[in-house]
Amino acid sequence: MSAAWQVTSSQTLLKDRWIDLRADRCVTAAGTVIEPYYVLGYPDWVHVVALTDADELVLVRQYRHGAGAMVLELPGGCADAADADMEAAARRELLEETGFGAAEVRHVTTLFPNPATQSNRLHIMLATGLRREAAQSLDPGEDGLTIELLPLAEVLAGLQNGLIGQAMHVAGLLLGLAKAGRLKLGV
Repeated sequence: MSAAWQVTSSQTLLKDRWIDLRADRCVTAAGTVIEPYYVLGYPDWVHVVALTDADELVLVRQYRHGAGAMVLELPGGCADAADADMEAAARRELLEETGFGAAEVRHVTTLFPNPATQSNRLHIMLATGLRREAAQSLDPGEDGLTIELLPLAEVLAGLQNGLIGQAMHVAGLLLGLAKAGRLKLGV
């Protein structure tokens, strides 16, 4: 027996370039009706674990209105329709936010940010062989975004104290460092 819910109706409540909010009427596999069930549709996101040859992480600090605070994060953002693939999206976001280009960008993993209510995916990429190529080219709303190059050991030591306060960024960082062979996960 399938555990998938059946959507018997769906109504778009709000749709713009950033979000698609809809209210679904769902019937579970056991026949329970859940109405409304809100689903948030976003473009896919990309986060870049950017590791320099000097063993530093390229991070960005920017204002996040939901938290009302300046937050330290991985470079990244929304994939654009013009991006050929997630590698292109990662290269574009890294260059725009930090001015760094990368000799190599590798896919780490793809996750759901919040599969209970969101339909998009998060693509985590590892960038190495970094070099400064340009000045920042920030999008509207990113004013005040600053670049921080922090030693890998300092970042890892600060994770337990909330140095990076966004859970998806912490997960992406750890998975990216494992892909880079800089952190051992598991047994």
